[in-house]
Amino acid sequence: MRLVWLSLLTLALSACGFHLRGQFTLPPLLQPIAVASTVPTLEGRVSAGIQRMGGVISADAPMQLRITRETITRQTSTVDRLAKAAEYTLFYELTYQLKYASGVPAQPERSIRLRRTYQFDNTRIVGKFDEETTLQEDMRQQAIAQLLTQLSRTQASELSPDATALPTPQAQPTQP
Repeated sequence: MRLVWLSLLTLALSACGFHLRGQFTLPPLLQPIAVASTVPTLEGRVSAGIQRMGGVISADAPMQLRITRETITRQTSTVDRLAKAAEYTLFYELTYQLKYASGVPAQPERSIRLRRTYQFDNTRIVGKFDEETTLQEDMRQQAIAQLLTQLSRTQASELSPDATALPTPQAQPTQP
């Protein structure tokens, strides 16, 4: 009886589209894909993530993922009684766009924005800078994961046509 229930549960989970967290596949319309970035470390990490999703990276692919910007800013959130920073908020933004090989945008530019707040103790400055660096790296990893998730959900209906790849209309001869 347990075997029957286990089989039914397995069948139900697979039928509903259940996937383990982080288990995505790249849709066929994005295969192969080129990855370009102004931030070299992001290019390598995103390429590795796409390959883990079963995607193929090729420099001459018909579709290109262009990572246009990564920004990390820090803002004072609260101050202590001596008017020194007691808490900071980190803001992370990753901007990207899917483009055709011709350079025509396939989608509008998109951004992933993250925010983290951490306490700052002026008596333990060295440890707090390490904490900030760790938080920045964590935010970067989370943004890459979100980007890969968004890529895995890309559908053909979301992409604009490549105007340069469309056949040009032939002029019809005019009759006098």
